[in-house]
Amino acid sequence: MLGNTRLRPLLPIVGGILALICIAVAYTPLVSAVARPLIRRDTIPARVDAIAVLSAGFTPDGMMRRETLERLLSGVALARRGLAPVILVSMERSNNRPPVSDSADIQSVVSLIGERTRTILVDSVTTTRTEALRIRAIARANGWETLAVVTSPLHTRRACATFEAVGFRVVCVPATVRGSGVIPGSIAEDRLRDFRSWLYESFATDSYRRRGWIP
Repeated sequence: MLGNTRLRPLLPIVGGILALICIAVAYTPLVSAVARPLIRRDTIPARVDAIAVLSAGFTPDGMMRRETLERLLSGVALARRGLAPVILVSMERSNNRPPVSDSADIQSVVSLIGERTRTILVDSVTTTRTEALRIRAIARANGWETLAVVTSPLHTRRACATFEAVGFRVVCVPATVRGSGVIPGSIAEDRLRDFRSWLYESFATDSYRRRGWIP
């Protein structure tokens, strides 16, 4: 479309700039530099009231997405260490008829913990904000105040600030990621994926601040 306008001479320039950005993202430590301020990693205490594992969506056939599985495995590892007697796992649900969710897939992984840890599925979450509010309702009914919040590394700062804003004392735990683009030696594919996550989190953080959901 632009080729048929007076802006046509700008196309090679714009294309060149975009190509340079892609090369810088994929083959330099740029992603690591811009993404690290979004990652929050707190010291893990001996005990908290509960572990909260946040959702990252599910596939159309009701399976956890990679990010959700990584978060859940990290939460399960904390539960097996005895960090908390209960683990709360967020799950999403589609609007299809019949509705689709990843609850069965989540339960299959949570069963690895054993019976010593109580599991609560937090149903029908849509945003990090709704996760915090739904989990707060459950926590108040049980007298829980301190949560270990487990989520993807680039999501940690916004997510933990959101939970703190609704009244929790938070221990922020980045999930173990398979294929991180912010570590030395990462491959181009992982760096490009984390750059996309950085863009999303940057806009989402600004949106949460403007709405007053985080400081």
